[in-house]
Amino acid sequence: MKKRRFIILGFILVFIFTGTAFGQKGKKAYETIQWNKPTPIGQRIGGQTYVLPEGWKEAIKGVSKIKVSNFGALQHDPATVENAKRFGALTGVKVELLAWAEPPIVAKTVSLFAAKSSAVDVLCYDHPTTYMQMVAGGWLHPIDAIWNDPGVWKLYAPPTKKGLTAPDGHFYGSIGQTKTMMLFYRPSIVPKPPETWVELQEIAKKVTTDKVWGFVYPAGGEMDIIYPLRDMIYSQGGRMVDLKKQRIVVNSPEGKNAWKMLADMVLTDKSASTAVLEYSWMGASDMFAMGKAAMVMTHTVDANRFQDPQKAPNIQKDWGVAPPPKWDKTKPDEYHASYFDIDGYMINKFINDKQKAAAMLFLDFMRSYEASYRELIDEGNEAAVISVYDHPSAKKIPVPEARKAAMSRAVLETFPPAGRSLTDLIKEFFANVITKKMEPMDALEKCQKTLDDYAVPE
Repeated sequence: MKKRRFIILGFILVFIFTGTAFGQKGKKAYETIQWNKPTPIGQRIGGQTYVLPEGWKEAIKGVSKIKVSNFGALQHDPATVENAKRFGALTGVKVELLAWAEPPIVAKTVSLFAAKSSAVDVLCYDHPTTYMQMVAGGWLHPIDAIWNDPGVWKLYAPPTKKGLTAPDGHFYGSIGQTKTMMLFYRPSIVPKPPETWVELQEIAKKVTTDKVWGFVYPAGGEMDIIYPLRDMIYSQGGRMVDLKKQRIVVNSPEGKNAWKMLADMVLTDKSASTAVLEYSWMGASDMFAMGKAAMVMTHTVDANRFQDPQKAPNIQKDWGVAPPPKWDKTKPDEYHASYFDIDGYMINKFINDKQKAAAMLFLDFMRSYEASYRELIDEGNEAAVISVYDHPSAKKIPVPEARKAAMSRAVLETFPPAGRSLTDLIKEFFANVITKKMEPMDALEKCQKTLDDYAVPE
């Protein structure tokens, strides 16, 4: 009888131990990482030195390399290169950065996903224009676990959490680089920078000469007309995306005001050149750097370029920076806002679980204070983690306080799927206005109708 009891007890113990072992074995590699240990995520990644989460080593055991796509040539992204090296030193996992040319990057990414390829682990995306497209495709690995701490959102600009939350309530994206815009001006020509777009238009008319344009803006390349149009809409408290309908809207009251002002600057005021149709955002910035424009709205990172005598020889000691203008004096100060852009990272759904664990770890590091520090100090991009601007080293970069303020007020909008392609329509109709093929408001209404025709039916 005793023997029978021992046999039964033995079976029970075997069942318990094998069941436990099976439970551990059945857990996916990335699920074994304890993201909120040794401290909550916000503290762990928010300190000056990044701290790896507990359980990471076993989770990525056997992973020697991850492949990560990058927007363009690596010589333009030294902070990304250094951060990749640092991640390798911390984890032993080599990060192979793939320098993909920017124009075809969306098509290349979609092709990889459509083929269910596991060739690339982490892919870059431009948040406002392509995040929703990638989410809608069902190609991304959810990364809710690395955002599972209310304190983590305090590290970033206010719109970050809402912007990264997908329609299904999950998170599929993380942060690589961030950027926004400010107003740059020439004090020798514009002693006091305008606080509003209405003032800017008047000043631009007064200071325009045969050698210097009052204001310069881009309308030539992909997405370029969207920059000034979007900023002017935000300065009035408006938005370009109807979230409920998932449509781009340009003929709102705010959009009409912005469209008319941009057209008037060229056609009526003569304070901006018809050559705006040839300028990319970088081309507009170059015009200012060469001393051929009194004012420009451009990326905050251009402050680094404007202080370089070789890159901006004609404006040395003759440039200043101001917050993005609000529309007019009736608008509240929080409307001193430009767009907020995240060049982010997403994880390929079709890679294996060990690779997913390593990829999540990479995303965890790249959004940290330590990685943000390199972006701001070493490369001159903006810092995703706002407190980096308070570091003593940040005092050495151009206009750190103004850049911090601009990042804190920036607006993040997520375009609907294929939204980036739809911006080509806006560019086309605006070109018809500047070349006088269409009247401004007629062009705007026809542009909106075309955008609606391209959208998913309600």
